[in-house]
Amino acid sequence: MEGFLMMKKKNRHFQILKLIDSVKAQSQQELLDELAKLDIHISQSTLSKDLKELGIIKMRGKNGKFRFLQTKERDAFHTGVMLKKELLDFFRESTVVGNLLVIRTVQGNASGVSKFLDEIGWPEIVGTLASVDTVLAITRTPDDAKAAMDKLQEMLTSK
Repeated sequence: MEGFLMMKKKNRHFQILKLIDSVKAQSQQELLDELAKLDIHISQSTLSKDLKELGIIKMRGKNGKFRFLQTKERDAFHTGVMLKKELLDFFRESTVVGNLLVIRTVQGNASGVSKFLDEIGWPEIVGTLASVDTVLAITRTPDDAKAAMDKLQEMLTSK
């Protein structure tokens, strides 16, 4: 049961992060309403805890309206959790070609994997490019590409 609850929390965190990026919610109630549309029903206090854990703050924008923002100090753990979720849900295969790591995903999901690879900040990866179903992770050397692929494989197989 504990594992199931942790997966629910990870999924909820993942959805909150996606909403913060895509919806211009001005209040926690608006976020709760958006989560409910995704069939995620939680209390305001749970949302408040989730926002704190994810490093999300509420700030007034230039237009005077409030919005939610992720702080740059967000723990790498959460980025890793989100990357792992993306990989578990959408990963198809990967291969190394020279100093490039080519990652195939389910159609329409490469940009999410690419985003989290950029955010996690692995030193082997210089940057990423994404199409509809392919992520190209650029590294300095073939050894770096292999090391990055090993890290991806470890994420996919670890519990």
